[in-house]
Amino acid sequence: MKGSKNRRYNFFLLTTMSILFLIIGILVRGNDEGILFDLVILEYIHNNINPLVLRIMKFISFIGSAYFIIPVMTIVIAYNYKRKKHYESSLLLLSTAGSWIFNFLLKQIFHRTRPLDYFLVDQGGFSYPSGHTMVATSFYFTIAYLLTRNMKEKDKRVFYLVATIAILLMGISRIYLGVHWPTDILGGLLMGYIFYYLSITLVKRRRRLDK
Repeated sequence: MKGSKNRRYNFFLLTTMSILFLIIGILVRGNDEGILFDLVILEYIHNNINPLVLRIMKFISFIGSAYFIIPVMTIVIAYNYKRKKHYESSLLLLSTAGSWIFNFLLKQIFHRTRPLDYFLVDQGGFSYPSGHTMVATSFYFTIAYLLTRNMKEKDKRVFYLVATIAILLMGISRIYLGVHWPTDILGGLLMGYIFYYLSITLVKRRRRLDK
């Protein structure tokens, strides 16, 4: 009964998140100017830049980049593979590398230009959804999931809280650096969580079939 209730809840949550993602995507597709929500936030940040905060935001942005996540992912996968934990290796590879590839495809579809007038660092490519945020969401939640699979619910919350804070800071850093519209971050959060959840579901299903 509880499992059925959880499945219904998760289905409702993922459906709602998918609809929100598409609504935002439709609103911003091909939009080079930014919508009012984006402009108000970026304008406020742009007029209140702090040098120390800027350095911190650059570092936070780095830990969501390929230069950080790929080495960490490789080390974790290699460690799990050596211990014959192929399930864990497959899940982390799918959720992280898969979200990168899917993010690239989504950006080609929505074709949104970055907020060039607010750039504080160089960044290429399209804008929606934020790649750093989407990949970080999928990656850090997957790490939290793998670390807490055998823990009590109360203990799990601590790890997921830390992961959530890291992900939100990642999104904020991308806005602060002026390389993303705030709606890009919202899209990245939504699709990152969806991809994380679907990755777990697919790998679990494959594992059951292999038994």
